[in-house]
Amino acid sequence: MDSSVKSKKLRIGGMTCVNCENIIKRKLRSAAGIEKAEVSYSAGTASVTYDADIIPLKSIVNLIEALDYHVLADNERQGSDIKQVAGILIIIVSLYVLLERLGLLNMLVPSQLADTGMGYGMLFVIGLITSVHCIAMCGGINLSQSIPRGDMSTETQSRLSIFIPSFLYNFGRVVSYTAVGFVLGFAGLLFGGGSDAGLPIIAQGILKLIAGVFMVIMGINMLGLFPWLRKLQPRMPKIFASKGGAEKARSRGPLFVGLLNGFMPCGPLQSIQILALASGNPITGAVSMFLFSLGTVPLMLGLGSVVSALGKKFTQKVMTIGAVLVVVLGLAMLSQGGSLSGFLSPTMLLSITIILCAAGVVSSYPFRKQSHRIASTFAALGVAALVLMTQNPISAMIGLGTGGSAGDSDVRIVDGRQIVSSVLSPWSYPAITVQAGMPVEWIIDAPDGSINGCNNRILIREYGIEYTFQPGENVIEFMPVTTGRFQYACWMGMIRSTISVVEEGAEISAGGSDSNDFSSGEPIPADVAIPTDTLAIAEITEDGGLTYQTVTINLTDEGFSPAVAVAQAGIDMELIIHNTSNQGENYSLLIPAYYTVVLLDYAENPLYLTPGSSFDFSNGDNTFYGYVMVVDDLERIETDEIKLEAANFLTMIWPPETFRFEIEVGANGAALPSE
Repeated sequence: MDSSVKSKKLRIGGMTCVNCENIIKRKLRSAAGIEKAEVSYSAGTASVTYDADIIPLKSIVNLIEALDYHVLADNERQGSDIKQVAGILIIIVSLYVLLERLGLLNMLVPSQLADTGMGYGMLFVIGLITSVHCIAMCGGINLSQSIPRGDMSTETQSRLSIFIPSFLYNFGRVVSYTAVGFVLGFAGLLFGGGSDAGLPIIAQGILKLIAGVFMVIMGINMLGLFPWLRKLQPRMPKIFASKGGAEKARSRGPLFVGLLNGFMPCGPLQSIQILALASGNPITGAVSMFLFSLGTVPLMLGLGSVVSALGKKFTQKVMTIGAVLVVVLGLAMLSQGGSLSGFLSPTMLLSITIILCAAGVVSSYPFRKQSHRIASTFAALGVAALVLMTQNPISAMIGLGTGGSAGDSDVRIVDGRQIVSSVLSPWSYPAITVQAGMPVEWIIDAPDGSINGCNNRILIREYGIEYTFQPGENVIEFMPVTTGRFQYACWMGMIRSTISVVEEGAEISAGGSDSNDFSSGEPIPADVAIPTDTLAIAEITEDGGLTYQTVTINLTDEGFSPAVAVAQAGIDMELIIHNTSNQGENYSLLIPAYYTVVLLDYAENPLYLTPGSSFDFSNGDNTFYGYVMVVDDLERIETDEIKLEAANFLTMIWPPETFRFEIEVGANGAALPSE
């Protein structure tokens, strides 16, 4: 063997995907003097056999670093330092919790579903409107295909080619949607139409779980946090890579992902699928799905193209931000898939995420020995798991996985049945509490505009219930047997809440919550202050010999405004609660001084009473409080004294037996009983 021929294994930093491996390999193999070059993305190495007389080792290093990668020294550790790893993981978990807690994905669900009366032009418009929802549901997948890789800085990259990945991804979506529409239309022709379409719920959940894992691993690897995780990087099947070369296989990747995207569970997409099935015509079904998918393209294509274009100049920044979003949306997809399949609850997912993050941070510490790193990582896993198992603070801390509070519903026992009354919200489901061993009749009122493409179908796996909401009153019946807390969700897994089942005979507090301790029969402090920034002063009117006073208080998602009203003693009063809130807990008003629960409607709710003394009131779950200050003469009031009294008022949560009366506000209002 020629003595000038040498072999060297180089450690390479900065590789973020399998494509980086191909870029470096092609560059090395094309260089004169290099006889053999093998690059491993998983190991982060390049094994090179070269003729030192033709190309020195330093020139090989320069070739690699000219591609925006760097060759590590033998004692230099690959990956990020512990502070960087911890910072990025904290950002990822915080963004995910914020996304889930605020229900941001749910708010992007279109309120209008397609129906058979829509023309082709309207289907395209629905697609345009729906594309905002597509960004929320599939934006992470879109980003993962459009974010620039290591070859974005090469000379061969033309201006047009930077848009190709996003174009191929969306082209695959359109082809997939159209093909599915054709198959469903043909199925409708054979079987006479139908009322349902799409994959079974559990299959949709599994599909989302797989997609979520794929996105999380890809995002973490793009961030380069844990080099050892590269071994789990999803790769293009070899059958595709072997035909036409690695570059062609890579370029077809977004197309294959787009084709698979047509099977992703999605509310608006499902509505078009049902329309295609009901058409009973394969051509009509295909055209319907084609036009709908075209409507979703502009915004999705724009997102991917902008990311790709920015990547030409700001590759690293775009990749970092995009990779974080890919991980966050991947976690959201895992959460949805877990809910649909029943394999993983949101709280468990967050617990697992935190445990893995703790282990990941520890593994990033620069240990001298690999054995120490492994032992410390497993120790961190064990400690984090033990803390979360023994003192699981996740649910209580952030309320993850519950679309509403337990105060969203009222529970009554009538003729041996539990009657639960709730109001459907567009963005959340109510959490309810019932007793075991007694049939439940759950009445859910769906006001106009409350039903959208996600919340329109509810899945309660524990009781085998799948129910589609209709405007107006909806009744769901089930028999709770086993005590515990059971999760239920919308059919897409995006909106979630819980059904808590307590022992038979156990008390259920007003609003359905069993979380407060009323064992003593006495109220407990609410620790909620009454806002005193503004006052509502009653207006006295004399009409035909009658004297009465009127005051209006607004109830919004943020609370009562004004929260303090001033009325005159002994004069008949019309207290108007103007409810503009979409939150279920704000559809009931608790007035302990009158022992009354008032079931509120949307908009104005007139209440009639003759005030004798000051009293407080709250919404259904005791999160907002208000105060009516009763004075002797409205002409002589001290504003500062009134505000001080209201601010110092001790708000309380009263036991359920306090509220002996329950009244509904009708067209003519409702009269409160005497104090």
